[in-house]
Amino acid sequence: MRNLRTLLAATVFVVAAPSIALASQGDGYPSRGKAIENLKPASDYAEAAKGRPLALGIMRTRGQGFVPSPELHAYVHGVMMRLLKGVALPPSFNPEVHILAAPQFAGECTPDGTLIITVGLLEQLETEDELAFVMGHELSHAIYRHEAPDWYKKSQYYAVVNGVAIDTIAQGAAISLGGSLGGNIGRGIDVAQHLAKLSANVLMPQMERGQEDAADALGFDMMVKAGYDPEAPLAVMDKLAAQEAEAERAARQAKAATKDKSGSGDDDGGLFGKITNVAGGLGSILTGGRPSNDQIADLAIFAFDSAVDNMAQDATTHHPAKVREDLLSDYEFREYRLILPVQPTPLPWSPQSSSPLKPQLTAMLGHYTDAEDAAAYIADSSQGTSAKAQSDIARAVGTPTTNHAYTEFVAAEYYEGNGQAPLSEAALSKAVIGPEPSWEVYSRLTDIYIAKQQYPKAQALMDQAVTRFENSPVLYPKRIQLYRLEGQTDQAAGLMPQCKAAKIDELYDACKKANGES
Repeated sequence: MRNLRTLLAATVFVVAAPSIALASQGDGYPSRGKAIENLKPASDYAEAAKGRPLALGIMRTRGQGFVPSPELHAYVHGVMMRLLKGVALPPSFNPEVHILAAPQFAGECTPDGTLIITVGLLEQLETEDELAFVMGHELSHAIYRHEAPDWYKKSQYYAVVNGVAIDTIAQGAAISLGGSLGGNIGRGIDVAQHLAKLSANVLMPQMERGQEDAADALGFDMMVKAGYDPEAPLAVMDKLAAQEAEAERAARQAKAATKDKSGSGDDDGGLFGKITNVAGGLGSILTGGRPSNDQIADLAIFAFDSAVDNMAQDATTHHPAKVREDLLSDYEFREYRLILPVQPTPLPWSPQSSSPLKPQLTAMLGHYTDAEDAAAYIADSSQGTSAKAQSDIARAVGTPTTNHAYTEFVAAEYYEGNGQAPLSEAALSKAVIGPEPSWEVYSRLTDIYIAKQQYPKAQALMDQAVTRFENSPVLYPKRIQLYRLEGQTDQAAGLMPQCKAAKIDELYDACKKANGES
């Protein structure tokens, strides 16, 4: 299986936390009765929904953007509507659901009431009942209007941290190794996109523990009311517990390895000081030969772990998955002990399914798996062969995933690694005119045009990105860089106040660097 993906997969749906004393009742569970019976929804959700364009613009900068599959969207939307049937909510409650093209096992609810689930989650769940619990949990956040403090600012902050950290590690490696291996290390970090997954706080702000418990209870009620298997949530928690354990083990190994190898373990230089020191130390570790996947992972995990330590004031302690499983079991026994067993519903792409969507969705998710396999090979050539990766890429970019950002981006990285620059550019060009191009596709193609001094083409791409991503602050450094290269220094300087107004120090530092300031 994909060792890199398995080793570094972590969850945004739940955050690993130290063991804590288990109270007799979860912080957000009702003291008596069912959560759905005690539900008092807001009278109006229209105001929250106004933030949807900005929230979607932010989410589109994550991973490889949204999955452009009407069939998959219709399926998960159908599950959502089944969960909501019979729940007394005002007409202004109008949630949406989108599938994010990212390999981690994750779910999120944005403040406007949009449910975000990932391809990685869909790949690892075993039944529709498990999916229904995850979606019910996220729907509950929307119903209760749970919102992490300063979500819009913090979510953009984490996107900036993620992007700049990856760039800094890759650039530091290239400098340390004289450029001979830096590109490959950059691709390994960039394409696989697993290295940031170890710490969910790098990707998004978190809900409070009581809010997570409340969402578990109401989500459980909704899925049982909809006729799903009440044992499914416990299976989800088992999966989360396994990922927590693996993530904690990987983090411990990474910290120990980086401290022993690079001496960076006790660095106090702040977030990007730590990352830069780790990247700089890569040269002394790897000059003896081609870096192993473990060496790259050790260093990058430590860097992202440092990022999370730096943002500790924003992190929230959650119940570990096993504690959440115990709380759910207690709740189920208290309120549902007389309920009869339910036959689980297969996912449309499972072998047991007879869904008419099965051929299309099986092919699509299969192609995404092919792309993940190829990405793992790009990150570490011991995970496969060039011939297999080439075959994986050929399938991944075929129907029905032609021009999907997820598959075409990995194809572009594979071609680049093989010295086939024209094919790499062609893959990115196909993705950028597709139905859901990602910011990473825009960014990479812009870099190609800049390298060729094709500034008008680069500017046209950036103009499109500004609209597609709601002028996200993540775009500012590259926009400033391009304006300066075009000699439009006034326009570059004009973006500096906007960059500063985002109140993200790391972003402002990147903008100043792009603007030629020290």
